[in-house]
Amino acid sequence: MAGSIKVCLELADMIRKENLESREKIPTSDTHLRVWSSQLSRTEEDLRKLLTALRDSHYIFIVSVVAPDPNLFVYGEDAYVFAEPFILNELKKHSEDSLEKLYEASNYKRKSAFQITRELFPKIKEFNNTPLGRSINVSVMLEEFQRMLTAQSYEYTDQWRRNRLQEIFKDEVNAAEELANAASVRDLDPTKRAVDQLKEQGPKEKIDQNWVKAKENFSTEFLLRVHFRKYEFDVVKKLIQSGKLKEEKDIKYVRDTLQLMENRMEQDNLLKRYSTEMIELRRYAQAKLNMLRQSVGSKQEN
Repeated sequence: MAGSIKVCLELADMIRKENLESREKIPTSDTHLRVWSSQLSRTEEDLRKLLTALRDSHYIFIVSVVAPDPNLFVYGEDAYVFAEPFILNELKKHSEDSLEKLYEASNYKRKSAFQITRELFPKIKEFNNTPLGRSINVSVMLEEFQRMLTAQSYEYTDQWRRNRLQEIFKDEVNAAEELANAASVRDLDPTKRAVDQLKEQGPKEKIDQNWVKAKENFSTEFLLRVHFRKYEFDVVKKLIQSGKLKEEKDIKYVRDTLQLMENRMEQDNLLKRYSTEMIELRRYAQAKLNMLRQSVGSKQEN
């Protein structure tokens, strides 16, 4: 599955928006898999695999709201929650309010969500595939997820999640590195001044197909991180020189990342060996930014 990491992150963002903005708050496999399948151009089977990867990398929690029952021809149903403290707190309040209303409507008496779950959760099989059963499952599991987030907070940081997601799709990450390496240009004259090289870049310069293919499946930021992680500063420079990196936001990302890396040189002895290449690339990126901004300013004046 090409670009699985990119699609996973898009899917996680969709779930987060549903949790925050939609009326139902919590998307389920029964109501949303078909919609996501259309939006992301993936089969429902592929989406289930991606959702499992998101769960294993701690981007989301999956709640089994309906247990499958072949005897009654009942299919299982899952619900999806983004793993973020604020979202869990808001969904917990929403689920408890819904549970109390459902209980009152069916039993004609009021009880707190805590009392309802304590009374009915031990008999949850009796309420399988009912609105009350779904609500009980969601309420109980959200409380459990809150405890997990508190007890293992480090495993729910962006860095941990990204590392884990890349580990899950390590074959694709390796493929992306190969594509990114193949996209570098080796034929530029290194004796020319940086400003001269910038001016010689033609607007119709042919874009290397390997880089195009890599960008179809992975973000530019991800591909740049691959190069920086391997200390391939010369490759990044040639991507700018060849016109493959030409958007202001991408050049700015290169410059800002290099500034951060320079600040970490004292803690990374290996990074010190590349100090000259880093400084040269940062200055080159800044020169490119200056030219881009001057070009925009000239167009506005005209």
